Amino acid sequence: MSLRPSTAEMESSLNVIREFLSETPLNLEIDLSALTETTTYVKHEYKSPVNSFKARGALTLVHRLSQSGNVTKVITASTGNHGSAMAYACQKFDMPITVVVPEGADESKVTLIRKFDADFQVLGRDLDEAKDMILEWDMPSDHLFIEDGAVPDIVIGTATIGYEIMEQRKEGFDVIIVPVGNGSLIGGMGSAVKDKNPSTQVVGVQSEAAPCMTYSFREKRPVNTDSCNTFAGGIAVRVAIPEAVNLMLEVVDDVILVSENELKKAMALFLKAVGVLLEGAGAAALAAALKLKDELRGKSVCLVATGCNVDKTLQQEILRDYVQ
Repeated sequence: MSLRPSTAEMESSLNVIREFLSETPLNLEIDLSALTETTTYVKHEYKSPVNSFKARGALTLVHRLSQSGNVTKVITASTGNHGSAMAYACQKFDMPITVVVPEGADESKVTLIRKFDADFQVLGRDLDEAKDMILEWDMPSDHLFIEDGAVPDIVIGTATIGYEIMEQRKEGFDVIIVPVGNGSLIGGMGSAVKDKNPSTQVVGVQSEAAPCMTYSFREKRPVNTDSCNTFAGGIAVRVAIPEAVNLMLEVVDDVILVSENELKKAMALFLKAVGVLLEGAGAAALAAALKLKDELRGKSVCLVATGCNVDKTLQQEILRDYVQ
């Protein structure tokens, strides 16, 4: 099964999304441009009712499920943002949902999931263990488990970000940098970007503490890791989804790793430059741009800022230890 969406599917998804979400801004950020020595634009994907890009894929998927009539309830596992987005979309389409989060999930994200009236459970040490536990449940045939990253509708929804970027800046970009968790975001975005302009480089970024998709990309096959001990929950994945790896190999030019410290520094720098405290995954693209400074100097670059759900403990750490 190929996850690569068509232009027609992206446009159909946008029609659904536009009923609920405004187009997110693509802004030239002068202070970030000075930091990276590039022409830096930011796609502000945290500007949504769930404070992350995830609402796009969730709305696209739940819209289709509600039309099919075959599903009466969905179940999903999430470190937070996917779960809140699915809860939001299910609320909009009157679809019951259970969201399972692993132990230690970010409290700000858990609060958001509860806001949208989802049935809520805590299971497993991390996201992948939570998924394994759900798969052992005895579910009725009209209940559907959703694995973010392996569902075409979610990839179609994320592709609309790339579609929008290429419409918002017709001359395009030399490089677009995208955080990588399970691969659905970069796979969808990369599909849209490469369809419009194959010469644009699509670069992914992960934490050194959760590198499974980077290893998978480099080895051209799914590579799992024993742990994913990053504070950046949005990119905390240790089990590679084969379909997502295959799509990345089609539409991604490179994936790099940054340290946990580089992620936190990027959070602080973005706050100082733009006035918004992104979550760790949300600041990953800036961390990558800073790490790739020599290669990117003088180029036009788009950073995808994916989310801003940050719990109080991490907020305090960034403000105390990283903001100069």
